[in-house]
Amino acid sequence: MAPGAALPWQLDARSQSGVGHRPATGQESPRPSATPSTDPSAAPSNDAEPRRGDDALGFQLSAHHRADARRALKVMDRLSASGARWVRVDVGWATLQPNGPGPFDPWYAGLIDDVLAGARASNLQVIVSFWLTPPWASTTGSLYAPPANPQDYANALGRAAQRWHDDVAAWEVWNEPNFDGFLTGADPVTYTRMLCAAYPAVKEHDDSPVLFGGLMYNDDAWLGKAYRAGAKDCFDVLATHPYVGPSDAAPDTPSVGAVWRLTHTPAMRAVMDEWGDRHKKIWITELGWSTGTDSEGNAWDRPVTPRKQARYLSDAVRLIRESYAYVGPIIWYRDIDGPTASYQDGFGLLGPDLTAKPALRAFEAEVQGR
Repeated sequence: MAPGAALPWQLDARSQSGVGHRPATGQESPRPSATPSTDPSAAPSNDAEPRRGDDALGFQLSAHHRADARRALKVMDRLSASGARWVRVDVGWATLQPNGPGPFDPWYAGLIDDVLAGARASNLQVIVSFWLTPPWASTTGSLYAPPANPQDYANALGRAAQRWHDDVAAWEVWNEPNFDGFLTGADPVTYTRMLCAAYPAVKEHDDSPVLFGGLMYNDDAWLGKAYRAGAKDCFDVLATHPYVGPSDAAPDTPSVGAVWRLTHTPAMRAVMDEWGDRHKKIWITELGWSTGTDSEGNAWDRPVTPRKQARYLSDAVRLIRESYAYVGPIIWYRDIDGPTASYQDGFGLLGPDLTAKPALRAFEAEVQGR
């Protein structure tokens, strides 16, 4: 999730899931409406076949957060026409089972049914990020507290896999569990218990890959602690969110030991190698830069211009493809800008009215490998 995320779904009990990244505990904390360009054509101008494999591009869906699938379907169709092959969809456990274990809430499950059907119709492969603890299962009543019993989470995710296995290509266990704001305590041992309970629950119904929940930044130290806690056999793919800090810095900014750099990705790979997981891929399930001009102006809240956002998208994709062969899909955060000029609302490929920002043209070009 982009730094300083406002989590808009909290404003509507029937809208859930938000995204944003914030700094790791004990570090200076990075927190990473744009004016759209003229209305674009519906598809990339190049006639070459878009990438469809493990290195294909995708986007984070936010258009379903306001509890209406119609806009989400339109956005998915639009971005699929521009060459996207993956979509990451937040699904809230707290909204599926608000009052206790058992059958899913029909209203919200129906919304997810519609979103997943729309993704399938748009030829998009879906990554579901499954998180947010319902009060009945939470240790404190907070959405972000770990469940008192990890098996409650596993049972819910298993039920989701049973229902949606035909429509979901990968299951991501939580979002940014190394950030206290998204998993209270940010404890790798606690998270590993959840991950290891969830893994067999998914596999009982679906052989799609289970993703280690996307870490805020390339937090190799936290990853190592999770391995030591027993995570090795409990995931198929490692997800990471390598946002760059300061938030207006270029993708190739040297790591110099900083976890908040895309160039720190090899450190994550080194941890995997150390634990004998060289055969596993890393997927980038969030990455982006914001054009939102209403910001605090600190190092972690600096916007970029729409043209620079487009250039950074291209530079990031090329850096990953040329230097990190072990990285699979790259998910851009996010689909559309929000309704305000705030920093958090400026990460989209599309403006609020679905006109293309320059970043979409860059996205189309990278899909074609140009």
